[in-house]
Amino acid sequence: MNELNEPENSAECVLWSAGPPPTTPTWAGLHDQVMGGRSQGGAQPQTGDGIEPDHVLFSGQISTDNGGGFASYRMRLPAPVAIGSARAVVLTWRGDGGPFKLCLHRQNDWDGVQWQADLSTPGHWITRELPLSAFVARRRGRELRERPLSPDDALFQLGLMTTRPDPGPFWLALARIGLR
Repeated sequence: MNELNEPENSAECVLWSAGPPPTTPTWAGLHDQVMGGRSQGGAQPQTGDGIEPDHVLFSGQISTDNGGGFASYRMRLPAPVAIGSARAVVLTWRGDGGPFKLCLHRQNDWDGVQWQADLSTPGHWITRELPLSAFVARRRGRELRERPLSPDDALFQLGLMTTRPDPGPFWLALARIGLR
């Protein structure tokens, strides 16, 4: 690894893992209350049992009151991670069947542009690669005309988001995120 934590070969660079041992950054919720909504949620570490891996369970309740309807979580990486030769994000997860997005941030502020890719959320554990070309630049829900992610970029934050038109519960279990 160099000073930007760039992988020196095509092997996977783990950005975050629930364990073992877990990586130190923690996830913070940033839900629709920032806009007057009332959705709620939390992120709880879960120890694997031999069948399920160690993971963090993101769960809560979507409320559409007061213009709400989304829940999101963010985590600052301990140091910027260069995309370098990586061509995809690889992650292991399962979910409630509802829509989620994985978000990548090229800057360290909480209100900047984020590159988002859709996640399907089956009820069973899966590991998939999301090509970096599948990530679309957005800010506050609006698609932007930004250049795509490139090898010269560094990632500062990771995020998860769910937006739903109807109120109700949501959950997603996440075991790891890496670059490959």
